[in-house]
Amino acid sequence: MKCLSNDTLIISNFSDDSISVIDLVGGREIQRIKLCYNGQCSSSSQFGPHHIALDERSKLLYVPNSWHSSVSVVDLTSEKIIDTIFVGSCPSQVILCPKYNHIYVANTDSNSLSILSMDNLKLIIQLPTGEMPHGMAMTNDQERIFIGNYGSGEITEIETRTNERLKNHKVECNPWHLRIDASGEFLFAVNYSDQFSRKGKVVIYETKTLKEIKTITIGKMPVEATSDKTNEYLYITDSDMSCVHIYDIQNNKYSGEIKVNSMPHGIELDSEKGRLFVTSIQKNTVDIVDTHTRKVIQSISVGKEPTSIIKKSFI
Repeated sequence: MKCLSNDTLIISNFSDDSISVIDLVGGREIQRIKLCYNGQCSSSSQFGPHHIALDERSKLLYVPNSWHSSVSVVDLTSEKIIDTIFVGSCPSQVILCPKYNHIYVANTDSNSLSILSMDNLKLIIQLPTGEMPHGMAMTNDQERIFIGNYGSGEITEIETRTNERLKNHKVECNPWHLRIDASGEFLFAVNYSDQFSRKGKVVIYETKTLKEIKTITIGKMPVEATSDKTNEYLYITDSDMSCVHIYDIQNNKYSGEIKVNSMPHGIELDSEKGRLFVTSIQKNTVDIVDTHTRKVIQSISVGKEPTSIIKKSFI
């Protein structure tokens, strides 16, 4: 793998059809990989990479392209696109299941889930979901996947061993982005807030039963959420308020906000070093936040409209 340190961020840039690779040791973007189809790049190409998932075994990055109805496969070793697979309409997120060698892609506009083989990238099955599926989360044992359908207010549950749809759970929110905590016990569902509502909500479910545990009313337009390893604090990006909300889960109270660059979207937490990484869609940056001081310590320029983040150590 070329020039990658053991402290690296990988970021999808929605509006310039690229992937940014950031060396956190040097504090800068070291590579910007353009997404191409059949080796051809042109100014008219519109891919809209919205999310990313990394296969650590092969160092292959899978990128769902919302404008292109496809998934690009990026070889991070050669820094080249090695394949582009067409899936459903407006793919939004992707999850890899190494246990069964499956790739799961949520297709927002076709209300479906594409399941591909990691071995040959062939389509295994296309499953119906609820309306407007978007975010996904996989249980720690890799046996189930949850899909947030913000159009119909449902969470679709999939068994990965059989690739069967177990149930569409009707919920009291419009689940948008999902995240399972480090312990695997809890599912955090960020509620989609349309332009008329503008009332933020995050719902916590028990992953085993999908029983609702708690509803947190917070902010105006929450996007993504992540918790620390002990579930003491929940960190939530808010696009409208240009901040990261901090919620004290254990004491069930609001614990303040961290001002970041405008229209924050993706968020990742490095618990070991006490760092939050937050993408800014409007400023085209990734902010690095010190969780102890609750302040931005560095902003790194990337491509246009950065969305998702992966924090990896390459050794």
